Amino acid sequence: MKAYLLTAVGVIFLTVIVSFIVPEGKLKKSVNFVLRLVSICVLIQPVAKIFTFTPEKESAAYDYAYVCQVYSQNQSQLVTQKLKDDLNVDCVCAVEIIYDGTQIKENGVTVEGNFENVQTIRTITEYLEGLGYIHITVNEKAD
Repeated sequence: MKAYLLTAVGVIFLTVIVSFIVPEGKLKKSVNFVLRLVSICVLIQPVAKIFTFTPEKESAAYDYAYVCQVYSQNQSQLVTQKLKDDLNVDCVCAVEIIYDGTQIKENGVTVEGNFENVQTIRTITEYLEGLGYIHITVNEKAD
């Protein structure tokens, strides 16, 4: 409030000083009109703030469960294909995607397949860790 009062007094003081300095004629009328307009704008500034419209932020209703499900299916297919292409391993992958309230993130990977030896399981685990996946579980399917 103190800043507003100092601004208002300053603008009015400036208007009075300029009206004494500017010579008579059309220029004086124009300058006085502009200065009065500025003075009015400064004086009604608090009133104008009452009528400013600020829209309320709408909370978006997203279906995070659906987004996580679709993202999980896509990631599962991608990891399955990468393991087939890069390691020549036939398996089925399931990537669990969750929404923790702030972000959508990966929560774990489960890999199932018929593996020849324990070394294949270690290779798959190391490969997925290298890709940045966490909570990796590799299971051998029972036929």
